[in-house]
Formats: sequence, C-alpha cells, structure tokens
Amino acid sequence: MEGAYDGHMRRIKLSPRTSPWEWLAALSAPLTATAASFWFDGSMSVAGLSMFYMAAVTLAAALPQPAAAGSALASVLALNFFFVPPRRSLAVGGSEYWWILLSLLALSFGLSAVLGSLRRRREEADAARARASDLHALAQSMADVDGFEGMALAAASRLEVATGRPCAIFAKDETGGLSWFATQGREFHERAAAWAIESGRPLGAGSLAWPELRLWCAPFSRFGSAGAVQVLLGDGERPDSQTTEHWLSLVRQAGLALERERAAAAAMRSERTAQAEAARNTLLASLSHDLRTPLAGIVGSASALRTQAASLSEAQKGKLLEAIEYEARDLAVMADNVLQIARLSQPSSELASQWESIEDVLGAAVARARRRWPTASIQLKAPPGLPPLRAEAGLLAQALANLVDNAARHGGSPAKVVVQAGRSREGVFVAVRDFGAGLPEGDPTELFARWKRGQAGRAGGSGLGLAICQLAAQAHGGAVSAKRCDPGSEFRIDLPVPAAPEDA
Repeated sequence: MEGAYDGHMRRIKLSPRTSPWEWLAALSAPLTATAASFWFDGSMSVAGLSMFYMAAVTLAAALPQPAAAGSALASVLALNFFFVPPRRSLAVGGSEYWWILLSLLALSFGLSAVLGSLRRRREEADAARARASDLHALAQSMADVDGFEGMALAAASRLEVATGRPCAIFAKDETGGLSWFATQGREFHERAAAWAIESGRPLGAGSLAWPELRLWCAPFSRFGSAGAVQVLLGDGERPDSQTTEHWLSLVRQAGLALERERAAAAAMRSERTAQAEAARNTLLASLSHDLRTPLAGIVGSASALRTQAASLSEAQKGKLLEAIEYEARDLAVMADNVLQIARLSQPSSELASQWESIEDVLGAAVARARRRWPTASIQLKAPPGLPPLRAEAGLLAQALANLVDNAARHGGSPAKVVVQAGRSREGVFVAVRDFGAGLPEGDPTELFARWKRGQAGRAGGSGLGLAICQLAAQAHGGAVSAKRCDPGSEFRIDLPVPAAPEDA
C-alpha cells in the first residue's frame, strides 16, 4: 500500500526531483565526449572536437533540467581545459575559441530549456489523463451498482485505489447522525468528518485546518453538504496542493452522485406516499359511491319484509329475499376486490405463489361465476396438457371470476359467456368472450383504470373488477387486454410460464 501511495503522489506531481542515476548519466556524457576527443586529438581541430561535446549535450538535454544544465557546463569546461589553447588551463587564447565555447554553452542551455518545456507539458498531459481516468473510473464504479449504500461502498473502494490509502464515505442519515462506509475495518474519525461537513472546508494534512492530523477529510460540497470523504495518511505524509486538488475533485464527483441518488430515493418515497394517499382517497370515494346501491337494495328489501310481510305473497317474499341475497353477494365480491386492491397497491406486497394447474384455477373461477349467475350460459374450453404456472391461485381465480362476472353482467339477456384457455408465445392465455352490446367508445385500456366504470349507465358492478384483473396479471408478470368483437367483446389475460420442475 505504501508503494502504491507514493507512486500516485509522484505520478501527479509535475516537477519530480532529479535522481542520482540521472546525475550520473549527465556526467557520463561529457566524460564520453572527452574520451572521444582525446582519441581524435591531433587529427581534428578544436571546432571538430567541439562536435563530440555538442552530441553529448544534445543527449543530456533529454534529462531533467538541473542535470542537463550541469552536463552542458561540464562539457564546456572540459573542452576549454583539455583542448582550447592554452591547454590544461581555463584561459581562452583567441576570440575564435570564445565563440566556440559560447556557442556550445548557448546551444546546450537552449536545448535543455526546449526539452524541459516539452517534458513539463508531457507530464501535465499525463497527469491530466491520470486524473481524468480516476474520475471516469469513479463514475463507472458508482454507476454499476444500485442503492445509496452500494454506491457509497463502491466510491470508497475506488477512492482507495486512486489515493492508495484507506478511505471512508461519511453520510448523514435520516436522524441527523453520521454513518460511514468503507471496505477496510480501520478506525476513521467521525468528529473530523462532522467538522468538515458543518464547516464546508477540508481539514487535516495538506490543508489549513489542523494540518497535524494524520488524515485528510473534505465535504461533498461547501454549503449544505450531506457527507464527506476521509483519507487516512501515514506518519509525516503531507500531500501537495496538486494532489489534494485532485482528491477534492474526486470527492465532489462522488458526493454529487451520492446526493443525487439519495434525492432520487427521497423523491420516489414521496411519490409512493402521494400515490398511496391518492389511492386511499379514491378508494374511499369509490366505496362511498358503490356501497350505496347494494346497501340501499338490502335495506329496502329487508324493510319491506318487516313492515309488509302480512300483505305479501310467498312469491313476493321470495323475490325480496332473492334481492337481499343478490346484493349481499355483490357486497362480498366488492369487499374481496377492495382487499386485493389494497394489498396489491403496496410496493412491498408479495404473492404466495405455487405451482398451479391453469385448468384447476379456471374451474374454480367458472364454478363461482355459475353460482352467481345461474341463468347465464357459461362455457369453459380448455385443451388438455396446458403447462403449469407459478401463481397465487386465489388471486388469479378472483381475477378470472371478475372477467366472467363482467361478461355475464353485460353479455345480454340471457347472457352467453365463453371462457377459453390455450398456449401463447409467452406461455398461456385465458380469453373471456361475451355476446352483448360490446365495449364503449374510446381506448379499451381505459377500462382498466382503477375504480372507473367501463360505461356510464350500465347497471350493477362496482368498477373494481377490471382493476383487480390488471393488478393480478401484472403481479404474475403478465398483461390484460380488451378488444371489440362482432358481436360483444373479449377480455384476455396473458401469463408467462417459467420452466417447471420435473416433479411439478
């Protein structure tokens, strides 16, 4: 870990120190040029020998500027001392030799300055690429996970790679306290993080506030920050300004992503709360409207039986009792629908799914509908060998019974209903066909809006049955649809069929 940290510090520092090896290379260049000049001394002029030193300073110019300058000065002094008359002296015997020495010195420093500038620009470009790579890697690692806690842990892990030191993400929780997320079980300092969040300023080594601390800590933002990042440092480590500037960029990016995730989660919770409140208000309004009709029928029939029983014939009494029974069944169906809507409307609701036979579920739904509509003709067509499916049998049977009830209610007099099941591309389907007046004008999907009646003026029905069908189909991973037929209409539920176990 130590080496990773120091390497990162050197990588983003733009002016590294000259190493002993670089100084050795800088001195080797004039020594090599001097040896070559002694070899050709006597057969070449001083101007020719100066070309060996020119080659040496050109090669040394690629070294850091202090080493390159030292090599250039050593080359000029060696040429003057060994080969410029008077030899073995630093004196210069003539303007021609002055010109050679000054030209060599000027060219050496000029090359060193140009290459040094290019080197600094390359180092700046490398540092910029490294910082951009760290920022991109941080954004990618946080984008690959879901949820605030997962993003915080991913950010802490990525920051450890970027800084080479243990890191922790501190974040305010709903109660105002601080929670921290880290991949290493180190002792992080909550008070330092709290101070950074409240003041909106970094603290610790490399900053103005408490520089003696063996950590560096910075808030997500200057004002109203919801968290901070803390980096643990070793003894005597003090990151330079360029390093802390880069770390601060990482902190700002991580904090922005985390605060955006928390804001999105809060907005989603608020939206769900608003939807639940709206659903509750709509449900209450629907109940207050839809309960009146069956309750009024029950109260009227019961009142007639109580006050006029002596004057009523047995047939009239039977009709009143039949009306009470009919309205009571309507209330029971309505209560079942309301309970299922309340359950399925909750985001955390789960189905009690088991492997079920679609034929059994259809049989239960049709049997219930035939008891409810004894005068209606309800036919069931289900081919043998349909695959089993994962479903909550009671809920699915209730949804299918609601479709049959709807078809029987609006399928004419006497009502004729055909219930057909079969295979589909996704799994299985169940279609309920009636031969009545058909669907009302408009988009058929509007029929499944919660607590909205399919057609004003139609007698009976609470308006909840089709909503239950849609919720039940969606809860099972399927869909419900409606289409116009000639005559009548057809409602269809498509359900997926997962791979069944061998003993299903």
